[in-house]
Amino acid sequence: MTTIFEEEVTCGVCGHKQTVPELGSTNSFGSMDLDTRPPDMQRSTMDMWVHECEGCGFVAPELLTVRPSDASVVATSGYRAALDDGQRSRLANRFVCCALLDEAAGELATAGWRRLHAAWVCDDDEADDAAQALRREAVALFERGRAAGQGAMPSVAGGEELLLADLARRAREFEPAEAYCAAGLALPEVSAFVTRLLVYERGLVMARDTGCHSVAEVESPEAKGTVL
Repeated sequence: MTTIFEEEVTCGVCGHKQTVPELGSTNSFGSMDLDTRPPDMQRSTMDMWVHECEGCGFVAPELLTVRPSDASVVATSGYRAALDDGQRSRLANRFVCCALLDEAAGELATAGWRRLHAAWVCDDDEADDAAQALRREAVALFERGRAAGQGAMPSVAGGEELLLADLARRAREFEPAEAYCAAGLALPEVSAFVTRLLVYERGLVMARDTGCHSVAEVESPEAKGTVL
């Protein structure tokens, strides 16, 4: 069950006050996708993951919380263009703007997740070209984050390689996707379950499959027959 409540918030950038829907609680039934997107009901709550100030366009999970770089980014023409981009839905644009703010603050892995969330919205909107572009941008941010010591999934050995492989595959970047799978499988500490996921992902890459697939598919009879 998902519970929602309304809360009056004040924008930390411009001081505008407004009422926003807040997610009280939710749950999920089923298997997440290979790129970590959760199943319903949590899957359907994305419109409450970030909020947009009606006064200045600032986008954040909590509008009152402002970092030193946020106000200057919100004032740029590039930020406004991203927020008003007619090639994507407003919700997707909000996640993109949130990514711009995170990137400016040096939070590169977080910015990568925001771009991925925007891609999920585009998936739902059947905006395939936009979703592919956002996945490529997410990969670039995750790679920059890795170089800066900011892992996307630091607690799961091989998890980051699996994530990047899935993003690259769905963006039709098959050679990088294959390389990510190989890198994950070469890790000595990767678990047996993550190994199975990486092998399954590699099979999708080799088949040039760009569709959405879930973790549960690894337990299917077809997947169980895959040779490691």
